[in-house]
Amino acid sequence: MKSILGLVVLSAALSGCAIMIDTQNRVPGWPELKVVEHHVAHEEMYERCRQFVPAYSAPEACTVYYFSRSEAHIYVSKEFPNDWILRHERLHAAGYDHVGSTAMQQMLEAWKTRTALAP
Repeated sequence: MKSILGLVVLSAALSGCAIMIDTQNRVPGWPELKVVEHHVAHEEMYERCRQFVPAYSAPEACTVYYFSRSEAHIYVSKEFPNDWILRHERLHAAGYDHVGSTAMQQMLEAWKTRTALAP
């Protein structure tokens, strides 16, 4: 699970989707990632994404990064489709964070550090 970097930049519950993405400033050094979209049952999306939102919040979607595989996996509910949320998560996968946030930059730097220290 160490290769999975589960910063997940996500849903309104995390104040995520309620906050606009800064489309003017891509995270420096963000790698090109193959985006894999999972349109799954709401319960499955909830189970995959709930660990990334505060207690008593409900995720609407999430993106899980697998930098070592050059992939970003987006999980959305097929029962409650929302084009805006899907576009939001695609922007995260492309390296765009919320306005004023450095969370994605920190996640990328942490992964680079772990990779450099790995035997």
